[in-house]
Amino acid sequence: MKLNRLLFLVFLLPLAACQPSPGGSDLIDPDDVVLVLVDGEPITLPMLEYLMSARGVAEDDHETMREILEELIRLQAVANAARSEGLDREPQVRARRMLRDLEALRLRYFDKVYHDFPVQEADIQAVYREQVERAGSYQYAIETIVFPDQAQALTALARIDDGEIDFEQLSVEARERGLLVDRPMWIELGQVPDDIAALLNEAEISDVIGLPLQTPTGFRVVRVSDTRPVDVPPLEDVREGIARHLVRQRLEALVEDLYQASEITPMLPLEEAN
Repeated sequence: MKLNRLLFLVFLLPLAACQPSPGGSDLIDPDDVVLVLVDGEPITLPMLEYLMSARGVAEDDHETMREILEELIRLQAVANAARSEGLDREPQVRARRMLRDLEALRLRYFDKVYHDFPVQEADIQAVYREQVERAGSYQYAIETIVFPDQAQALTALARIDDGEIDFEQLSVEARERGLLVDRPMWIELGQVPDDIAALLNEAEISDVIGLPLQTPTGFRVVRVSDTRPVDVPPLEDVREGIARHLVRQRLEALVEDLYQASEITPMLPLEEAN
């Protein structure tokens, strides 16, 4: 039985183009070449080609091709057994299959958009010029004290401004309270909001910035501990990253436009969804 099956697979692929495509799954196109039926369920040439492409298998690697086809047949055999027990109708299984279908369509749509409207060289150069300009001429080594809210950070800045306490004393006090006091870290103007960037651009070494820097971990009181000239990377070193950034921006805008243009009809009140 096994020998017959292997011999069958050896001669199957060269003859595949001659095989008619029966009906069946709604994902099977009438023009699809069906390589083999497993208890009436089709394994198609596009299925084989997709796995070969995903795994980097060359078209002339017939041995690996046959192994993948065997794998698909085994996969179909298990799926057939699951259907025979009604597992394909379970809500969680149907949900996973529908979500997988949505993901596949989204990825293909994004791929088509990218190839139909590729990122232009002029766009990459424009972003590069903007980033260089925004980065400024210097990098800044900053020390920060992290406060849990803006009010406490502003109060600390007021105490420094009034001469009640200096940054070093504030750091000691903050550590005693269990607050985070960071070692110097190098940043560029383009990494902070415009109002903070403007203050940094005018600051001297040892100056405390007059506004707290809001970050995901809290509001930071900032002192400049050192500066150095910015080492601007050449365009070729950052071209790929800029292109990915532009693609991501474009796709996010596209998704938002499609969302806004969609006709959304609530079918069940949210509180009744469970």
